[in-house]
Amino acid sequence: MPAKVICGFLDAEVNRLVDVDPEREVAYSLVALGHVAALPQQFLSKPSVLHLETVPLSRNEIVYPAMREIHAASSLRSAEEVGTWRGNAPFAKLPAQTGATVQLHPYSDAEMPRDPIEQVILRRGSARKFAEVPIGLLQLSTILDRATRGIPADFLHPEGTQLNEVYLIVNAVEGLDAGAYVFHRDRQMLERLKAGNFRTQAGHLGLDQDLPAEAAADIFFLADLQIILGRFGNRGYRAVQLEAGILSGKVYLAAYAQRLSATGLTFYDDDVIRFFSPHAHGKSVIMLVAVGKNAKSVL
Repeated sequence: MPAKVICGFLDAEVNRLVDVDPEREVAYSLVALGHVAALPQQFLSKPSVLHLETVPLSRNEIVYPAMREIHAASSLRSAEEVGTWRGNAPFAKLPAQTGATVQLHPYSDAEMPRDPIEQVILRRGSARKFAEVPIGLLQLSTILDRATRGIPADFLHPEGTQLNEVYLIVNAVEGLDAGAYVFHRDRQMLERLKAGNFRTQAGHLGLDQDLPAEAAADIFFLADLQIILGRFGNRGYRAVQLEAGILSGKVYLAAYAQRLSATGLTFYDDDVIRFFSPHAHGKSVIMLVAVGKNAKSVL
């Protein structure tokens, strides 16, 4: 069954339909399932409120006024605004290649581990400690390939467009020198930005935690927000965050399908950009996922 992420909708109407208090809870995105041969000539009248009973997410609520302001500023309020939202995504061209490159050769579909997706999901978690041992280049290639094959979404046209760009710190990958890299998705290739052992720097960039220093590789998602916001307005920030979240989830699944581990981490925004500059100049870091072998699995 086809599925597609939808971010272009009238916020107030959807909030009303699912019966949430927009001061406390909001609709962030939709997923359309299935398809019809042709749209109806006449649409039904406004649907009734669903009145779905829910369980509180926590005993106490903490109010963040800035979050409400940001969400309100990115809301769509008219059919015209929704129409403007739809269309081609902006294209941010990477700087010209100057560093050494490594061609990636991921597993083919036939070579991938055959665990059912349900088993992979149940096995998936967030590593609390990585063993400082290498993973294979084939494994890293497969993670990058499977995570970036495209997301069906109303803000990613033409098909296969991606707002986030992938940067890496490679600590321990067999067949790949340690260093900082950028992933050229269209050519399935890594370009080395600088060589060296950057475990200490990775630990600092990941909010001075051990996990990114211990990991075999740290995958950063960066985006040119100026271009994205110029095309999509404030709602573009929702889109780029949502895309990074889905990409990170696919990194998790691709890692755990290969009996590796992963964990999502926070970071020092400006320091990450400085580390990957001048290549990353003008971009913003959106997400960080560390991958490697779980320390428990190598005992």
